[in-house]
Amino acid sequence: MTEAGTRIPTRVPEWARKVAEGLGGGPHVVVSGISVSGNIHAGNLREVLVAEAVAEALRERGERVRFIFHADTIDPLRKIAPGIPESYEEFIGHSLSRVPDPEGCHVSYAEHFLAPFEEALREMDMDIEVLRSHELYERGVYTEVTREALDRTEDLRLILQDVTNRKMPGHWSPFSPRSSSGKLTGMRVLEHVPGRTSVVFAGEDGFEEAADYSKGEGKLGWRVELAARWKALGVTFEPFGKDHTTSGGSTETADRMAREVFGYPVPGRYEYEWIGLKGRGDMSSSRGIVLLPKDLLRIMPPDAVRRIILGRDPARRFDLDLGEGFPRFMDEFRAEGGWEHPVPFIHLVTVAQTVGENVDAAAGMLSRGGYERAARNPEELARWLAYARNWAREWAPEGMKIGLLSPEESRELAAGLDDDQRDYLAAVAGEIGPDLDGDGVQDLLYSTAVGRGLKPKRAFAAVYKVLLGKTSGPKAGPFIAGLPPEEVRRRFRL
Repeated sequence: MTEAGTRIPTRVPEWARKVAEGLGGGPHVVVSGISVSGNIHAGNLREVLVAEAVAEALRERGERVRFIFHADTIDPLRKIAPGIPESYEEFIGHSLSRVPDPEGCHVSYAEHFLAPFEEALREMDMDIEVLRSHELYERGVYTEVTREALDRTEDLRLILQDVTNRKMPGHWSPFSPRSSSGKLTGMRVLEHVPGRTSVVFAGEDGFEEAADYSKGEGKLGWRVELAARWKALGVTFEPFGKDHTTSGGSTETADRMAREVFGYPVPGRYEYEWIGLKGRGDMSSSRGIVLLPKDLLRIMPPDAVRRIILGRDPARRFDLDLGEGFPRFMDEFRAEGGWEHPVPFIHLVTVAQTVGENVDAAAGMLSRGGYERAARNPEELARWLAYARNWAREWAPEGMKIGLLSPEESRELAAGLDDDQRDYLAAVAGEIGPDLDGDGVQDLLYSTAVGRGLKPKRAFAAVYKVLLGKTSGPKAGPFIAGLPPEEVRRRFRL
């Protein structure tokens, strides 16, 4: 495939094939679930991508697969996310799907955070269904498992006590009804009326009310809901982060509830590790360490996002390096994907910063620099230049940020050079022409310095000074070969 080729096919990692092998015959339902109480960041995306990899491995062997992203939109708001007005404390305990959007751009608080994530999944061309839990409750998808949970309240309570080693109150219920005030917390279930698919409960004020669970007027507690969800949706595989798989955690509880109460086999799973941002720590919405999927999609194509988020092994923790190490990652990604003679990403960064959004100028610069293949598809080139330009603006270390000086700026800086450096630049200007490629210009720069008895370090410092205003920069040969020769001569003959 060439630099101007089509999208690199998504590759199924070997670890995902091994997981799929242990799941047996299909059909399969692969699920990933995340709360939408705040920004859904790139760390959360790792869970979805682990699930996608296993789903693709199952499809690869011919299985029928339903892949679901379960957004926990019915969950109660428990704390205010960073950047949300303090006045939103009045909605603590209310379902996320019923809390207003703080910016007024979506129908609810839940959608405010879910919509950008869903857009990113579409941009990644992911074969996935996005289900909202409040809609599943309202459509009756969870009616029967809720009835089972309420009928087996005592069994569920004993499992919860045994696993967590915490004494549960005698009035504990697996179901949290929604009161007329809109809150999902603080209610006490008094009676289950299965014939009416409802519960009678006492509100915070002591008054009795009823809630119909077939209409979504409440929800199951998280640990119970996890096991119930497996049965209601027919789940056969779900990945979990290490925080859920510790002893006494949610998966241990749900496993027992699934087997002993709901009569459902525990789905296959994969335990993944968290990822962080280099120099900042683990990603966390509550601590404000957030990198959104759309931030990554601005600087790399979807399959590169898959590669960088999953890493070599999702069972291992690592930090994303979006700074100095990122160009190397991009080159490795394209090499692994089968690109033929790709332009080094750092050179694309140089070109993008030099010509801005002028694709024709970029094509000319790449052609003159020896990268003719990359200039053949303007649309693809524009896309890669945008990735490079966005990375340079948002993540590049200061030393990698460049901009070609105007002739006037070059003239001012040339005044600070000594006579030997100015004579050297004039000599190079006399030899620069359109017939020289990047290697040819590099040889010219070096041989001219040696021939004039000028140390290469001082010679190249003069080159960078009058072109970029720096004492160092990208590899000089390909960079200069990419510029129109007359522009180089204008800056060297000072």
